[in-house]
Amino acid sequence: MFLELFPNLTHPTIPRFHGCNPSSHSPGILTLPAPHQSSLGSHISLFPPASNLQAPLESLGLAICALVPNDLAFLSQSIHASALKRLDLSSNDISEGHLEPLRQLLEETSASLLYLDLMECCIADSHLAVLLPTLLHCSCLRFLGLHRNPLSRAAVKDLLQKTLEMQNLHVVVYPYPLDCYTGVPSEFYYDFFDEPVDEELLSAAKAEISQLLQNSGRTDLIWTDDPDSLEDLDYSL
Repeated sequence: MFLELFPNLTHPTIPRFHGCNPSSHSPGILTLPAPHQSSLGSHISLFPPASNLQAPLESLGLAICALVPNDLAFLSQSIHASALKRLDLSSNDISEGHLEPLRQLLEETSASLLYLDLMECCIADSHLAVLLPTLLHCSCLRFLGLHRNPLSRAAVKDLLQKTLEMQNLHVVVYPYPLDCYTGVPSEFYYDFFDEPVDEELLSAAKAEISQLLQNSGRTDLIWTDDPDSLEDLDYSL
């Protein structure tokens, strides 16, 4: 609920610390006192308060903030939602209780959103199935980040085939399919993605994705499993 505390922010970003478990609080993160039940905590002190909002937010970075459903619900009902062009929710566990607030937020941002980062959000096949119809309404979306989410090969292929109709979408960062890891997918846990992959299965999955892209004729569309290769690109402009 921190946005209502600092109405002058136009491009707030919470510092990102890689390697943290999104389901737990990082050191130094406190819980705001009621009624602002959020886990954004001490990072708020980075933003000075002011009394008047000059314009709705266009860019918002909330990576690794252990967001609660009310945070997403507040944002979806705020004046900022319809103006957001860039939204980074990476490394927040949205698998439990967050799906409907997130779906509502995506619905509210669908006419403006250009960049959406949902990397490391514990999104499984069933969660993607809930979000996908709303994602397809985000007609302006240029970048979609889904790296390090527990998605199966079938779900990744389905995502590719259904998002081909999104003519403005140019970059998708997809995860290694869950069934390409040597571990047991049914025993998924946060550090699962540090387990070794079956290189033969992964190579076959990549080849299948490349073939689907080639057959689609979408030569402008990039699907990659390497987010680091895109660090210098900004698809929110």
